[in-house]
Amino acid sequence: GDSALLVVGGAEESLDASPGTFDLILKKRKGFIRIALETGAHLVPAFSFGENDVYQNLCHDPATRDRLKWIQAKLGFAIPLFMGRGIFNYHFGLLPHRRQITTVIGDPIPVQKWEGSTTSDEYRARVDELHQQYMEALQELYDRNKDIHALSRCANMKFKQ
Repeated sequence: GDSALLVVGGAEESLDASPGTFDLILKKRKGFIRIALETGAHLVPAFSFGENDVYQNLCHDPATRDRLKWIQAKLGFAIPLFMGRGIFNYHFGLLPHRRQITTVIGDPIPVQKWEGSTTSDEYRARVDELHQQYMEALQELYDRNKDIHALSRCANMKFKQ
């Protein structure tokens, strides 16, 4: 079979990424749930520990972050300010730092293809129900693995927006 991977947080989430943190833009993101309903594709929660540790986000100032989000809204893509390592040094450059990234995958959430109207109250309720199930499954997946793969975390995972 075929699989598709969607990065739900997208460009907006990349602007908030910092080492040791897990701030996910997910609360209002429901398009991937609608795609699953329209195609009958199962939802498979997955989480990668260590992704935010390979680059240092240089956008700590809220005013700078707001400007970058404004640029993202105008251009349709984000331009994050980040720092990695160099070829011959480990303190400055564009290459990612050498950090382990571990992806954990949860149990699939079965989704039956929606045959009815996508404007009905029942459809919206089903989207909300599956979205809640996905968020709970992702939280459980994180909680089950955080003490193994996120020992240097500064904060626990939180859902934003």
